[in-house]
Amino acid sequence: MGGSIGVLAIIEFARRSTTVNPHKPENSKELVTTGVYQYSRNPMYLGLLIALLSPVFYWGNAVTLLVLPLFAWYINKFQIKPEEDIMQQKFGDEFLKYKKEIRRWI
Repeated sequence: MGGSIGVLAIIEFARRSTTVNPHKPENSKELVTTGVYQYSRNPMYLGLLIALLSPVFYWGNAVTLLVLPLFAWYINKFQIKPEEDIMQQKFGDEFLKYKKEIRRWI
């Protein structure tokens, strides 16, 4: 499921011919708000989070759940927040409206 969400997110970026490189958000050509981006501002990271959940079910080990809040904290602080700052500078009111209407994760 996580992989499917991530692939759908990448497809939306490809349809718009914009970058999927999380280290170069300034290279974005367009603010993508369609497809899975109608439900989450960060479906690629959501897909990774869901994928990290899979070992809980595969191995039946609840200890692996401890990784999830650490991942979410790290991604929020060091990846999503800087990306959002760049998107706000680049797309202005369009991004602010999107940010207000669509949640960061789900």
